[in-house]
Amino acid sequence: MGTMLRKKHTAWRTGGLLLVLALGMAGTGCVHLKEAGRRIWGSSIAHLEEARADGKALDVALGRDAAFERIEAILKESGAQVYLKDPDKAYLAAMGFTGSVDTTQVGIFFEPRAQDATRIEVSSFSPSLVDRVTGLLVKKLEGQVSLVEKGEDA
Repeated sequence: MGTMLRKKHTAWRTGGLLLVLALGMAGTGCVHLKEAGRRIWGSSIAHLEEARADGKALDVALGRDAAFERIEAILKESGAQVYLKDPDKAYLAAMGFTGSVDTTQVGIFFEPRAQDATRIEVSSFSPSLVDRVTGLLVKKLEGQVSLVEKGEDA
């Protein structure tokens, strides 16, 4: 009989603890849970957004949508796999670049500057991959692109 009471007491305590945790998470918002789920699932770009500070920037003489489509095509032509993209949020994420570990990722972010001008930011935790992808874009977009020093607000 005493064991049964202990089990009921423990079950109630566990249920109460779960309720308190659930209410605590609801009170602080579930954004962190959503982001954690994205990281596990592989659809998070938070790490690539953080790497933007150490990335490179280009100004392209194309509108945002045209730049997005052109750069996606360039990445695919180079053999990379675009595994995440969101034209509305203006980013692409790709991996599988020749000469890099298959899972090394690069993020490309698009910021409209004018009707026919877009700032492109290339980011990755691999500085050499940032350099290679930036070089690829400069070569393929010849005559439509200029390299920008980070912090420039042209």
